Amino acid sequence: MMPPPTMPRRKALAAWCLLALASSAHAQHPIVPAFERFHASSPDATGGRLLLSELNCVQCHADPNIHPKGAPILDGIGARLQASWIRDLLTDSRRAHLGTTMPDVPSEGDQEKVEPLVHFLASQKGGPRLPNLEKNSSGHAGSGLFRRIGCAACHSDPLNEPPTSRRGSLRHLRYKYSHVSLTEFLLDPLTRRPTGRMPGMRLTLREASDISAYLLDTLDEIENAQRAPLLPFKADPDLAAEGAKVYASVGCANCHQLGDTESTLNAPALATLKGKTSCSEIVYALSAAQTAAIRAALAEPITEPDIAARVQHALDAHQCLACHTRDGLGGPQPDRQDFFTGDDALGNEGKFPPSLTGVGSKLQSGWLARVLAGETSTRPYLNTRMPVFGDNNIGHLAVDFGRLDAAQDIDPASAYQGGDEEAGHILMGTEGGVGCITCHSIGERQGLAMKAISLNDATRRYLPEWFKLNLIHPTITRPGTLMPSFWPDGIAGNKTILDGDTDKQIAAIWKYLDQPDKAKELPPGFPETEKSSYEIVPTDWPVVQRTMMANAGTHAIAVGFPQGIHFAFDAEKCRLAILWKGRFLDGYNAWFSRMNPTADPLGSDVKILESASPDGLRFQGYTLDQAGIPTFHYTDGTTEILDKIAPDGQGNFLRSVTRDSKIETTSLTW
Repeated sequence: MMPPPTMPRRKALAAWCLLALASSAHAQHPIVPAFERFHASSPDATGGRLLLSELNCVQCHADPNIHPKGAPILDGIGARLQASWIRDLLTDSRRAHLGTTMPDVPSEGDQEKVEPLVHFLASQKGGPRLPNLEKNSSGHAGSGLFRRIGCAACHSDPLNEPPTSRRGSLRHLRYKYSHVSLTEFLLDPLTRRPTGRMPGMRLTLREASDISAYLLDTLDEIENAQRAPLLPFKADPDLAAEGAKVYASVGCANCHQLGDTESTLNAPALATLKGKTSCSEIVYALSAAQTAAIRAALAEPITEPDIAARVQHALDAHQCLACHTRDGLGGPQPDRQDFFTGDDALGNEGKFPPSLTGVGSKLQSGWLARVLAGETSTRPYLNTRMPVFGDNNIGHLAVDFGRLDAAQDIDPASAYQGGDEEAGHILMGTEGGVGCITCHSIGERQGLAMKAISLNDATRRYLPEWFKLNLIHPTITRPGTLMPSFWPDGIAGNKTILDGDTDKQIAAIWKYLDQPDKAKELPPGFPETEKSSYEIVPTDWPVVQRTMMANAGTHAIAVGFPQGIHFAFDAEKCRLAILWKGRFLDGYNAWFSRMNPTADPLGSDVKILESASPDGLRFQGYTLDQAGIPTFHYTDGTTEILDKIAPDGQGNFLRSVTRDSKIETTSLTW
């Protein structure tokens, strides 16, 4: 193993070696996360084809219908990686890099080839040219970034979590990179690994330096400025020349690019391996499930993948389902969910990346291409960043999603051309409209109550038919959303604009949003910034205000009535939380304060309800009737429950709860 530069690092190295040895019995097999999560429990040919690609089997055993993963580019490797780590990897890759998908090359019995290979690779210079960042980086800051921006979705925390069967360990990085070379890699992983399994995270130089410091430090050294340097190694020219021949002959050049080196290893085509002992059983310590899956794949003809298979392979190979869901699969696993953070006021939408179910019928292909390229983001409230995997790797998804999800071929530029722009302007606002600006930002103005997804560029983002369906049935297009329907079952709740014609109202909103941002007049309802008071006063229509309240939680829905009586509903626990009379709410904290975004009743006659609802209730949104009064929808897992709280005409509320077509009414007085 490499000679450690400091005593703390020597202790850490000893601990790492013990961990590797202790883990080898169950973690030596290569880790392909999507296989472990979706195929290991029931190995099949689909999982086997994934392994044949991700283990790079087809780099040697050619097959036109399986696209190889590829491998890191090794040009300049001697200026990036510790020579001692290269030796350890070639001697025993299972322990030097837990979970690696690299085979044992040279395999057992060829260990005399290791040292020439080490000298050859270490002689490949020409590396990072970043400034020395050792004194300007913070391991503590890097630790926070690692947990917050999405690294932890795929990787186990190297200092605080043990390696698992689902994620490869990053502990080896302390003995592999220098601080400068790891920083360079994190800034642009696709330069060295163009196949995109490690994506770019759109890091600044400082962020990359901080994360590098965290990954290279031990717990005792987390604020030590002595970052890992690249240790000197003098390559022997004769051994390096011999190593160049070994590199070409044992198959390294089949996977790795290194100058103009070409492989001299010839291997049989994949189709000829059926019924034979494959090299996977010799140079890989495969798990029983992996072996079974590869055998299943080789037992049947491997045909050209169709669109569905191509999309699924891209999602699996690039771990898209570690963050996103699609068709009921994927999403953050339970032990990862705490790493996904954002705006709690938006519920799960405020912290988890959006679902990919039906995304091809939702987003225009041009916009989806920009999202995949990391060129745009409409969810600034999410701390998790959209990774950049590279156009060559997943660029086809922008078109394939649309084909697979049967998107209707409608030109967004010509959609809803008959829309009434002025009516759309009013509908967007809170003064006689449906109040879109309560949650959504327009232009440079944030939503009044929260920072929901921006509606800027909405008509260049969404497909017209999805846009309409989302307004009418938001819980269908986005299950679990907090957004209500103002056109429940296609019937307009607002009858005063365009005679309550749903199609015309939606066309009007589209037409308004389709105007250039600078040409738009802001919808009515945004407060003047110079005013000192932001009191919300229900006048002719009930006001539904999402906010945070001390006694109604982070998912509070406050409802104010012109009659001067109001309530707050806790949507997280599906319970009525507060009743009060008099003045409604001051919206300043909810609209402008991110330090203290809570709202308190302004009335003097306030009743806090301590009763709790049964466990297991799940909120499903709300709808508004023609009078603007909300009905809350939630379920106990088997039955949908409708809960409506409305003024009784005598200064109090009447609550109607419908379950299994039976209505229970309760008078609420205080």
